[in-house]
Amino acid sequence: MTRPGVPAQPARQPYPWVVPDLFRWFFLLGLSIVGLVVAWWGVSGTARTGTQITWINIGVAAVVVGGLGNMTWLLQGRRAVALRRRELLARLPARTTVAVAPVASSPREKRVAVPGASRHHRPDCAAVAGKRVEEASVAKHERAGRRPCGLCGGG
Repeated sequence: MTRPGVPAQPARQPYPWVVPDLFRWFFLLGLSIVGLVVAWWGVSGTARTGTQITWINIGVAAVVVGGLGNMTWLLQGRRAVALRRRELLARLPARTTVAVAPVASSPREKRVAVPGASRHHRPDCAAVAGKRVEEASVAKHERAGRRPCGLCGGG
C-alpha cells in the first residue's frame, strides 16, 4: 500500500553517478594531489640528479593515478548514460516506416532554381528561401540539365 504523494518506485537520480563513484573519484584525485605535492617538495630539496629522478617518478605516478581517477569517473558516467538510453529506447514503441510515393508533377507546373544551380525546387523549398531564383516549368528545368531537389522532391 502506498501513501498519496509518495511514488511507488524510488525516483531516479538526475545524474549518472552514485555517491560511491564520487568518493572514489575524490580519493584518487586527492591521492594524486598529495603525490604531486610530495614530489615537488622532495625534488626541490635536492640538487643531485639521481635523487631528483626518484621524486619526478613519484610525480609521474601521481599524475597517472589522477588520470585513472578521471577515467573511471567518466567511464562510469558513460556506462550509466548508455544503460538509461537502452532502458528508454526499450520503452518506445517499435517504429514503423511507411513508404511514401513521390508526388508526380505535371511538366507545366512551375518550379524555381538558383541561376547556375544543378537542381530545381518547389517555390516553398527551404533550400531556396531568401535567394534570387528563376521560375520555369519542370520540362524547361530538365532541358537545362537540372535534377529535382532532394529536400522538396522538386518534381
